[in-house]
Amino acid sequence: MKFSSRTSRLTLVLLTSVITGCAVNPPQHGEQQAHDLLAQRGLTVSQTASEFRGELSRQQAVQATLLNHPAMRAEYARLEIASADVVRASELINPSLSLSWLDVSSGVSEFSVGLSQSLAGVMLRPARRRMAEAEYQLAVLTLAESLQSLALESEAAWYAVAAAEQQLQLQRWASNSALWADQLGERFAAAGNITPLERAQLARRGAEAELAMLRAERERDQARSELAVLLALPHDDWQVSAALPLPVSHHADADAIIARALQHHPALEQIRQRKSQLQQQLGGEKRQRWLDDAEVGIEHDRSGDERATGPTLGFRLPLWHRSRGTLQALAAQQEILDAEEATLRQQLPVKIRAQLNKLQQLHTAINSRQQRLLPALAAEVDARQKRVNFMLDGVFDLLESKADELDGWMEQVDALSDYWQHEIALARLLGNATSRSGNGSLDISVVTPVSTPAQDDPHRGHH
Repeated sequence: MKFSSRTSRLTLVLLTSVITGCAVNPPQHGEQQAHDLLAQRGLTVSQTASEFRGELSRQQAVQATLLNHPAMRAEYARLEIASADVVRASELINPSLSLSWLDVSSGVSEFSVGLSQSLAGVMLRPARRRMAEAEYQLAVLTLAESLQSLALESEAAWYAVAAAEQQLQLQRWASNSALWADQLGERFAAAGNITPLERAQLARRGAEAELAMLRAERERDQARSELAVLLALPHDDWQVSAALPLPVSHHADADAIIARALQHHPALEQIRQRKSQLQQQLGGEKRQRWLDDAEVGIEHDRSGDERATGPTLGFRLPLWHRSRGTLQALAAQQEILDAEEATLRQQLPVKIRAQLNKLQQLHTAINSRQQRLLPALAAEVDARQKRVNFMLDGVFDLLESKADELDGWMEQVDALSDYWQHEIALARLLGNATSRSGNGSLDISVVTPVSTPAQDDPHRGHH
């Protein structure tokens, strides 16, 4: 069978379209794009694996989480799926080959051969590829958001462990003081130097101190296990002994913070990306409803000595409305996105301003306790010690003052722990990938624990 030159040209066009449709490489730079987005939000993702042994800083905890947590494997795999979708959207449907052989009554055989390709597949291929690439960019944003959320979760867990460790140390000192007072009270009661009521009160405080110690250990172990789940390390040779940072020394103007958040917030960026993708999908649907199932091709017929070759075009008649339900659904999705954006723009300023006010109040309380209450409690203990030395007060009075001082320090640790959890919440509201750095640290080593004296207090009752 010989084809005309026109037939050969048409065949070449179809073959070229098919070959072009196959020569597409998947996008490969989404992971780096996600990391660049995180860098803009304050977090650099390390590419170097580490054992992360010994003392674990907040930054190391975050990096260990991002490198080791199993959930990240799934997030990166989803990005690969989106990359594969770009390739699929770029591929053409395989052309159709039709053959027929008919024996007519006159004894002449009719033979026809046809080659056709989906018209929608050819004409809408660029639009489908653009939509798939938009989906890929949305997957990049989703990956960055997942990394960011996990990083902030790891930060919050690290702060919880740091607070629990300091709380445990302070509680250990307080419990030791109460337990020693209980033991000393037992000896005083045996000597008849304290009343049964005073003895019972000392015993109760000793028991409460022991329970408080056990509770502090449980809370430390619980905080450590929650951080360990996030770290996903194959060993437990790590610890968090760093002191809690003191609050951020300066907050920028609230209006400026809110303006930046509304301009660069990841959630709003995702909505903008989804809107762009929806517009492309809407345009593609309007075009595809008229091209759907349409085919273009060439056909060659031979009947006896006669031969005929020419192009073919087939499509469905648009007798009924096509894709009306799909277009209606896309319009509704657009309304949903508009509503989500309006909600964020209305709620974010209110929530950010409230969070900044709460942090400022916590900051003020922490500073007041640090600058006024804790020094006053320490001065009271010092003055009480001098009175004991001069036999004006008894050792139980000194232990009570010391207990008040340690309670003040434990309240400070609680307040700082609360403050940094609120800082994490602020980072989430602002769309940041990390919390702000503190100003100095809470040094509990300045607290002098109670030393057990070598002998009983000889001065109780002397004023």
